[in-house]
Amino acid sequence: MTHSIRVRLLVWVIGGMAVLQIGFATVVYEVMERSLRDGFNVVLASSVRALSSAVEQDRQRIKVDIDEREFPEFRRARHPDYFQVWSESGDVLARSSSLEGADLAHAENVREGIVFRRMRLPDGRDGRAAILRFVPKADDESSRLATPARVTLVVARDTAALDSEMALLTWILSLGTMGTIAVSLVLAAVIVRQGLRPLDAVAAEIAAIRQDDLSARVSAARLPSELRPVVQRLNDLLRRLEEAFGRERSFTADAAHELRTPLAGLRSTLEVALARPREGGEYRDALAECLAIVQQAQALTDQLLAVARMEGRQTPIAPEVVAVREVMDQAWRPHAETIRSRRLTLAIDVPPSAACVADRGLLLLALSALATNAAEYTDPGGRVEVTAVVANGSVTVTFSNTGCRLRHEHAAQVFKRFWRGDASRGQTGVHCGLGLTLAQQSVEAIGGSASASIDNGIFNVCFILPAAPPNGVVS
Repeated sequence: MTHSIRVRLLVWVIGGMAVLQIGFATVVYEVMERSLRDGFNVVLASSVRALSSAVEQDRQRIKVDIDEREFPEFRRARHPDYFQVWSESGDVLARSSSLEGADLAHAENVREGIVFRRMRLPDGRDGRAAILRFVPKADDESSRLATPARVTLVVARDTAALDSEMALLTWILSLGTMGTIAVSLVLAAVIVRQGLRPLDAVAAEIAAIRQDDLSARVSAARLPSELRPVVQRLNDLLRRLEEAFGRERSFTADAAHELRTPLAGLRSTLEVALARPREGGEYRDALAECLAIVQQAQALTDQLLAVARMEGRQTPIAPEVVAVREVMDQAWRPHAETIRSRRLTLAIDVPPSAACVADRGLLLLALSALATNAAEYTDPGGRVEVTAVVANGSVTVTFSNTGCRLRHEHAAQVFKRFWRGDASRGQTGVHCGLGLTLAQQSVEAIGGSASASIDNGIFNVCFILPAAPPNGVVS
């Protein structure tokens, strides 16, 4: 139940309505009960005051002159009222005929003034009494000079009518409360269903998205403002999934294309070698050619595995303080022959003091990828410049080489897997288009960033790496 928004809303709405309704009914009951009780007390107090005026003190004697004919409430055949008067010593001075010789409960230790109490009447009914302890008035001067005597007057009335009214009020409020809650439940169910209808519409649109078509998007035009951020995030997720699946499909197709070329060359060489009997030297040449093709295929698979590990965050990283110039020289060392054969000018301006915090192996992989790219793609007789600048807590390493034939807009594509500037894949099997991808992912894995730009035939790649702390200690 707690996992359903519909049920949860209904529970909270009805619970809130029930609390409010019960609270309202309780307040009404308390107000009405006090009002009826106060009205009941007013009647009792009026009777007590009227009867107390008929009690006088004559010298040392108390006279009670109550004519019940003036008080018909004490003479009713059904549910009469009762009164009784006691002296200070506890003697009964007078009682109503409706008591028929019985006594009301004698109220002791009552302060002066009118006090109201619940009382059990002589016939067993529930009642309410007004109790007045007072000094009777004196009828002459001599009585006023006598010692004042106090008497206690009790007037009682059954509360059947009051209890009946309160019971009726209780039933009315209870039925009204339950009816209101029932109606609120129906209205809340309708309101919640209408309010959640946009969610049902969104769910229907999501269910209509086919697994083979992630280009569909959920419309947020008619949705409430509270749901629009959710739909926008969902559309962003669909877009990212579409791009991810597109990259995977492209990766599969490109990997198959790249692997097909060396496999085709390997098959062709073997078929030619086996077409007729040959001399031992010819077989050796064929095997050497096959070995070169296998080495190319192995290099490709190694790079594919490295890319997969990078993307899956499976490459272990051991950060340390690394001298950039030392790793730079190591990255360029394998390309010395290429530089000489292609007559390239290599200018490295990396101060020995430039140091960064990085995993040495990943930094070497990134710099080697850039060195390979520059050595292979710089125009014959061209120039390669490598600089490093330490500023603002980072080391900026820049590779620049001439002879770039790419357009300015191609700079955003160079880090994509299998992307090459020659759309015809004329160098398939030689360059597989993973070098810059590995370079970017290696730099990002060690906490840096990579960017590329093309300016007037010069191809620039910039690495920004975290600089080493002044104390040379990696935290």
